[in-house]
Amino acid sequence: MENAPRTPISTSHTETLRIGFFSESFHPVQNGVTTSMLTLLAELRAQNHHVVVFAPANQQQREPETNVLRFPSFVSVFNREYPLAYPFLPRLALAPYFNRLKLDIVHTHTPFVLGLTGANLALSRGVPLVTTFHTLYSQYSHYVPFLPDAVTQSLLEHYLPWYYNRCAEIICPSEVAARTLRAMGVERPIEVIPTGVPLPLASEIDAEARHRTRAKLGVAADTPLLLYAGRLAKEKNLAWLLEVFAKVRARVPEARLALAGGGPFLEELRGMAETLSLVDSVLFLGPTPRREMDALYAAADVFCFPSPSETQGLVIGEARAAGAPCVVVDAGGAPETVRDGEDGFRIPPGDTEAFVTSVVRILQDADLRETLRANARRNARHFTPETMAQRISAVYARARTHLPRALETPAEILSGEAEWEAAHEAARKDSGVGSQK
Repeated sequence: MENAPRTPISTSHTETLRIGFFSESFHPVQNGVTTSMLTLLAELRAQNHHVVVFAPANQQQREPETNVLRFPSFVSVFNREYPLAYPFLPRLALAPYFNRLKLDIVHTHTPFVLGLTGANLALSRGVPLVTTFHTLYSQYSHYVPFLPDAVTQSLLEHYLPWYYNRCAEIICPSEVAARTLRAMGVERPIEVIPTGVPLPLASEIDAEARHRTRAKLGVAADTPLLLYAGRLAKEKNLAWLLEVFAKVRARVPEARLALAGGGPFLEELRGMAETLSLVDSVLFLGPTPRREMDALYAAADVFCFPSPSETQGLVIGEARAAGAPCVVVDAGGAPETVRDGEDGFRIPPGDTEAFVTSVVRILQDADLRETLRANARRNARHFTPETMAQRISAVYARARTHLPRALETPAEILSGEAEWEAAHEAARKDSGVGSQK
């Protein structure tokens, strides 16, 4: 297979590395990029690697941080939830500091202002450059907080291949993401490494924890409970999920659906629940802290994930680790780790009847439900943070064996950055932004 794991370089006596993470998304922003970074960060530091994070300032960040460098940022009218570092400032501020850090690896997690800054500094100074392609940007361009959607689509079509072809190694969380890069014309080595999910403690997902969680929700122990967790956004296909749930209710009238998360589609979903006469059976839980999610996953009888456009669907891994059977739309990267018929079911996109039938089957067959739960917890052991960090450490080792790529001079690279930043700055002035410190 084109993207099958390659033979790793032995890491039994791996030296301590100095690693720089560059990303537009980082805590307290809650999304898959942040979760993946925090997971890897904790594991690398546990292995005694020195990791410095470069991220935008965020006014919601109140607590002191260790080895995190924040840059002055602004928020765009296109997406006020994601602060973005001002163009030029990171490069100007970091140029002398970067040399003193003596980094062994630069690992970028987004390809925009901060990711491009890290890439330029690495390439111009001979530091191995690794990147993770976390997001299918073409499907989420309306959330890229730099430019209007039509402009962003055109820019990304040319910019993303240019960026990723300059990296020594590329990490993708799914085969779908890897194929997307190949289709763009990216030719660099790609390794598919799903984001690791910690295995919950038994006390966090046992019968008592499930009972407490259901009591908190006001859901009886024997009430069939469906769960969705994630951003409440139109592209997550949640309107379709409500239609599916209405059909589930026709067969299992006492069933309830809990939606854990917040987002711009919340009010539309509330209105749709009312239209479908589901007001009393749909629970809008709002954003839920990660520390409370394992018990919530375990309390559910089935985890439903209708989105067809995910890079990997981290919540599916979290649900699996807590023992929740999953029914997922078989599109995008989300279903790749679901073993159909073993720990969940993968349903063809748009097949409402098949989705409903699988959910109802799990709800009504206690033996099947418990078998799926046990299989999910067992299979989750293949996707731990430790496994993720080991495989990424092998990618770092390979990147350090690559000779510098003499495709462009530093001046040409910086010229490319200037063009991107100029477009970004023009959009900022035209649209109006608010700054953060």
